[in-house]
Amino acid sequence: MIVLEKEADIGWGTTKANSGIIHAGYAGEAESLKLRLSPRGNKLFRKNAQELDIPVKKLGSLVNANNRSQIAELEKLYTCGLNNGVPNMRIIKGNKKIRELEPNIKDEVCASLLAKDACIVSPYETVNALYENSKANGISFLFNNNVIKIENNEKFLIHTDQAIIETEYIINAAGLFTDNIAAMIGDTSFKIEAVKGQYFLIDKEEDYIRHINFPLATGKNKRSKGILMAPTIDGNILIGPNYVRSDKDDLSTEDRNYREITDKIGKYFDNIPFDRVITSFSGLRAVSDTNDFIISPSSVNAKFINVAGIQSPGLTCIFVISKMVVDMLKEAGSKLENNKKFNPVRYGIKRFNQNDPIRNNVLFRENKDYANIVCRCEKVTEAEVVEAIKRGAGTLDGIKFRTRAGMGRCQGGYCTLRILKILSRELNVPIEEITKKGDGSYIVGERAKQ
Repeated sequence: MIVLEKEADIGWGTTKANSGIIHAGYAGEAESLKLRLSPRGNKLFRKNAQELDIPVKKLGSLVNANNRSQIAELEKLYTCGLNNGVPNMRIIKGNKKIRELEPNIKDEVCASLLAKDACIVSPYETVNALYENSKANGISFLFNNNVIKIENNEKFLIHTDQAIIETEYIINAAGLFTDNIAAMIGDTSFKIEAVKGQYFLIDKEEDYIRHINFPLATGKNKRSKGILMAPTIDGNILIGPNYVRSDKDDLSTEDRNYREITDKIGKYFDNIPFDRVITSFSGLRAVSDTNDFIISPSSVNAKFINVAGIQSPGLTCIFVISKMVVDMLKEAGSKLENNKKFNPVRYGIKRFNQNDPIRNNVLFRENKDYANIVCRCEKVTEAEVVEAIKRGAGTLDGIKFRTRAGMGRCQGGYCTLRILKILSRELNVPIEEITKKGDGSYIVGERAKQ
């Protein structure tokens, strides 16, 4: 099996720009795939995360109502969750009880739906774990390969800007561009719209917020779960996203989005530490014209399987969706066989931890490079950067998404040059050839001639 990726590394599209939440499964339109798959997706994600060494924190989520007239809507969500098989839910009434869970909640918040099985993860760690485990089990990846044409004959002939590949089956999981890829074989049965959402990341702030917090979505806002506030797996606070129709290449951030987000989240929380925002970024949702997942063989050719419209709760459902696709491949005639040598286990990069000197000493004995801190903000060592390169990182962003170097409060001001030098040394290429994210995004200009 071959994975074609137009970017220089894995998961750089909609995959990396999401909230990192494993949803419990109480929200969604009746009979939608997004709703039906979520509870099973939650359980399967947590199970597989153990084998893949993906850190998961089960914090629970709160859907907050700041008007008593909205309690009936919370009860509908609760009932929907029960009918969908979601365990460990309850409605909390009264601001005092809610403040026991979230001390910084506003006085106006009068009721909340608590779903204890909601979790937070790192979307980057997740996709890197899947990539490493897939490679270890025989999957090939071709990066920097943008698909430009598909010939639909007895077998498919895929033309990229780098290669021509013949194959009998195609799984179309191209995110924002799944409709473009499907159209290459004459399948115009669905459309994908890009919806931009801006996020704000607050520096590590202990105990300001303890759960994943959503507003109660009402009216036209029900197409989105609303502007949330949640801890990240690494200890920051994430706020966002809003919902702005956009185009498929627009990742810009805007001041008006900041005002919208601060105004809306400010209706639910007091004293939000916006003075500690360290960065802002935008992500693009791949919203189908049905506002649901589209997971099905194409009506044009059953050997071409569309996996489209995978917006929230797409991260929650990745393993369930994979099982569905395998079944569809079998139905389409693929003679799939179990890999008898399949290894489900993957181990993450061994991390320096400033709060665990005994473990750090063990790591240092194994590798002296654990004594060299490359990124001060996130306490990333040279040993971790080198290991990330061995696992496939060849750019600054490749290092960032594998180690968090450059994600801290200085946003790479301290560590960028140090990482460039390590990349140059380990890859044995001139520093001028190292890019931020491939595709000509060079950091260092040509050296002046003497």
